[in-house]
Amino acid sequence: MFNSRRSGRIAVSVIACLFGVCSAAGAQDSPTEDASPVKKDLPLDIGQQAVLSRFDRFEKELVQMAEQLRKADPERAELLFRTHSKSQQERVIGQMRMIHELLADQNPQFGDSIQRQEQLVASLLTLLDLLQSENRISEIEAERARVKELLKNVNKMIGKEKDVRANTERGADPSKSASDQEGVAKDADELIEQIKQQDARKQAEQESHKPASENDSEKPAGENPEPKDPSSPKDGDSEPKDPKSSDPKDGDSKPGEPKDGQPKDGQPSKGEPKDGEPQDGEPKDRQKPQDGQPKDGQPESGEPGEQKDQQQTPGREDLEEARQEMEKAIQELKEKKDRGKASRHQDEAIRQLLEAKEKLEEILRQLREEEKSLTLASLESRFRKMLSMQLLVYQETLRLDKESEGQSENVIARGKQLATQEEEILQEVDKALVVLREEGSSVAFPEAVEAIREDAASIVELLDQGKAGELTQTLEQAVIEAIEEMVDALQKEMEKKKDEEQQKGEQQQGQPQDKPLVDALSELKMLRSLQLRINRRTRQLGRMIEGNQAAEPELLKQLKTLSARQSRIQRATYDLSTGRNK
Repeated sequence: MFNSRRSGRIAVSVIACLFGVCSAAGAQDSPTEDASPVKKDLPLDIGQQAVLSRFDRFEKELVQMAEQLRKADPERAELLFRTHSKSQQERVIGQMRMIHELLADQNPQFGDSIQRQEQLVASLLTLLDLLQSENRISEIEAERARVKELLKNVNKMIGKEKDVRANTERGADPSKSASDQEGVAKDADELIEQIKQQDARKQAEQESHKPASENDSEKPAGENPEPKDPSSPKDGDSEPKDPKSSDPKDGDSKPGEPKDGQPKDGQPSKGEPKDGEPQDGEPKDRQKPQDGQPKDGQPESGEPGEQKDQQQTPGREDLEEARQEMEKAIQELKEKKDRGKASRHQDEAIRQLLEAKEKLEEILRQLREEEKSLTLASLESRFRKMLSMQLLVYQETLRLDKESEGQSENVIARGKQLATQEEEILQEVDKALVVLREEGSSVAFPEAVEAIREDAASIVELLDQGKAGELTQTLEQAVIEAIEEMVDALQKEMEKKKDEEQQKGEQQQGQPQDKPLVDALSELKMLRSLQLRINRRTRQLGRMIEGNQAAEPELLKQLKTLSARQSRIQRATYDLSTGRNK
């Protein structure tokens, strides 16, 4: 069975090729760098040949796995076939061979090879996005649902905290305000605990799905099998076992500085608090091994802190700090009855909650952008596959029309074979239509795919009857044109996405709006193209009609289809103008 580990191995193969190409390019600019999987003492052309051989093996394995999965898991088999097809379209092997020839020349052409390597890296990244699109899109949907729920709870908590602060400032009974504040603090505790559990589950899943080679690569080459504990000099050992490594680790320029309880921040030692005094409550406490407990469960208290911070949900620390401020406000209200100080702590809690809200909103925006990129890449690859399939059917239809004389059995049989091939295209169209309708933000693109579907269904009926004449060829030409236009539109959207990522310096604050899959201008262009195609088809059908009125069943059916299509375009235009798709 095709599992996530084998899928990960395929993605790792693409990443390895990426590193190989990038490192070869880096070696041409700075031959002293040493971070590439290709040994730096090898000539560049041999290194490029190694990358080429590796990718060639990867392509063969891709096809083999797709063949094995054709019956057991057709969806994933199709993804692998589409990836292989995309590799052929991008001419990845050809690009690698060209780079190898440039580097193997007696006078290596480094400038041209670097430029081609940049194009090759872009092609490999496209393949990687396509391979990751299947599982990643479902992961993104689940993560978006989780973050939206967290954001909803944070917004409720902000409203409650503002109410408590307003009561405090209005001079309400301190015990009542303290009780209300305890209720909000309890909500914060529950939310923080929920996020911690979610982060722990996510990290456990990532560890379980991580390929074995990836775990091995985390250890730097040449490191001792015994892990060095970077915090060992801080644990109160009177005899440091590795003075050479322990001194520089603290970042101290003074070798004579004390090791244990003394401050290590490079600050002057004159006014420092004594060893046992935690009175300032600042990070000084964490310099003592016994006081290494995190603040209210915060994970940033020592050695594993940095790694955990990378895994935890952004905004969690802000929630924990808001919870601390709430506790301080409770103490002020209960013990000292000081409304002023309590109100200031409540203001700070609100500020921290707003910080958490902004970070969660930013996560939603990033997830939406990633989902959009993966969806566009998946659709573009699927439509390219349809295009190559439709071109083959069209060529065979032309051949069949030239060779056919009457309704012979041979013509009928070959027509049925072509109808079966067209049905495969129809299945691909249906899958693309499901993706667009589930995504839900576009009105023109699903309508364009629906038009392709109607034409493909008509082609199936005509070919099944052995009819390869003018009407069948006209429909096939229309499908080819529509698919080409769809591929071009999706490519432009992907380019826009890349440009937006490069220019994203300024981020708007506030509630992030879900950006549509394609912008309004692209929607209008697609509607215009659909209308032009209807106009052209109407003229084509008019030339096929003898007299003033159509009598042939096929032509009547096509006219009815065009009428229904015109109504749908009218409705899609209205939806776009009124914003009903948002």
